[in-house]
Amino acid sequence: MNLKKYLLISLSAIALSSCTKDYLNEPQPADGSVSDVLVFNSKVGVDNAMTGIYYLMRNYQGTQQNMWGWKTVQLNFDMRGNDMISDASNWWLYENNWTDNGYGRIATAGRNTQIWNLCYKVINNANAIVTNINKLPESDAVKNAFVAEARALRGWAYFQLARVYQFTYAKDVNAAGVPIMLEPTTATTTGKPRSSMKDVYAQVISDLEYATATLTTTRVDKYRINKSVAQGILAEVYQEMGMADASLWAKAVANAQAARTGFTLMSAADYKSGFNTVSNTEWMWGLQFNASQSLSYASFFGYIEPLNTPNTSFKARYNDLYINNTFVSLFTASDIRNTFLAAPGQSSALTWKKFVTYKFQDNATQTGDFVMMRAAEMYLIEAEGDAQQGLLEPAKDVLFVLQKQRDPNAVRSTAASKDALINEILVERRKELYAEMGVEYFDLKRYQRGLVRNGIQWSLLNIPATDNRWRWQIPQTEMDNNKSLTSADQNPL
Repeated sequence: MNLKKYLLISLSAIALSSCTKDYLNEPQPADGSVSDVLVFNSKVGVDNAMTGIYYLMRNYQGTQQNMWGWKTVQLNFDMRGNDMISDASNWWLYENNWTDNGYGRIATAGRNTQIWNLCYKVINNANAIVTNINKLPESDAVKNAFVAEARALRGWAYFQLARVYQFTYAKDVNAAGVPIMLEPTTATTTGKPRSSMKDVYAQVISDLEYATATLTTTRVDKYRINKSVAQGILAEVYQEMGMADASLWAKAVANAQAARTGFTLMSAADYKSGFNTVSNTEWMWGLQFNASQSLSYASFFGYIEPLNTPNTSFKARYNDLYINNTFVSLFTASDIRNTFLAAPGQSSALTWKKFVTYKFQDNATQTGDFVMMRAAEMYLIEAEGDAQQGLLEPAKDVLFVLQKQRDPNAVRSTAASKDALINEILVERRKELYAEMGVEYFDLKRYQRGLVRNGIQWSLLNIPATDNRWRWQIPQTEMDNNKSLTSADQNPL
């Protein structure tokens, strides 16, 4: 394991990345002088250390400006589908074109190391809390709650790594996944070999099942994982594993149903308010900003939100993300998600610049909260899980709940077969979740379907499901520093 660059996150470093629980503010103290003893000397110390993990997720920066926090990782995968298009000469063009350079999957790429480093930093900080929690002079209930939240974060991180660095779970459960680290690393820690996908997912399930059984719905704010969010992550994991073991679809459904309890689908007015605040009733999990924390142009909103009010001119931003005409055509005029406009002032020769979306709008202070999970996704997991089990009518019912909320003229599905209904649900997932979580990319990977570009895309790729580009290489720094890995352990180009 690359201890010094990736995983050497001591308890003092946890304190360095910690912050108040009211907002994910700048790390305190700035010099990192908090001792290991002080971190676990009080509930506040551990609480701040936990908050520091979310700070990493929101703010960890890679080697380039468009590599800032987990939202840029997710947007990276959205740009690899067919529905979104980048400018051909600005940020995101390499992601859109699947270019094997510093913005892609090769071992030396900055984007690649951003994903690996961020996830393993989350894992190592979570491991430190789990390992040292008994130093905390609090009740078992308090300590168990911290452990459950830390394990939920660890399970989340291993799930992301498994999905990126190997083909989907269902393709080969014995394929090499990623190294499993369950204790905080030190300067003398020996790196681990790549565990099988089966073992990685077993660890993910162990962590998340513990979290869902131990956590409650109570939390200090929406940026923290509680029982509902842990159930939502677990539903996503069983959704992935259900492709290999059909018996697990029932667990995906049960966890999705439980996760969304208490969260109402947003109104039309809320949908069009900009996807920028955790106060939205549908948001289950989001990473917050306050007015002093603007990332300005480097923010997710600096790339995704293009227009001034009343949507007649571009904002002074990068303005480099567009929408494919084939995707726009999926939305009826009465669908509140039809947030697409003709891009103002664009040359007719650049046909790929035809449409922009105003789904995402930042605040006047150039800040906006980052959505991490919504109730709508849980409805869609439930519908897919029912359909996969052959329960077509229940699947249509739950799908229609969401469709009717988004389009008053929606018509309940008339799909006559399981496959037809599943395909309809996958389209609905794209319509509902685009630019939020790489939904099109990961659904193609999960169903082992290739990417076939069409429409007004400037990069008309055709990437079969068996293409090695669907699995990212292990970062070169990890290959160099982890003595348990050899060149034979590297994913091929």
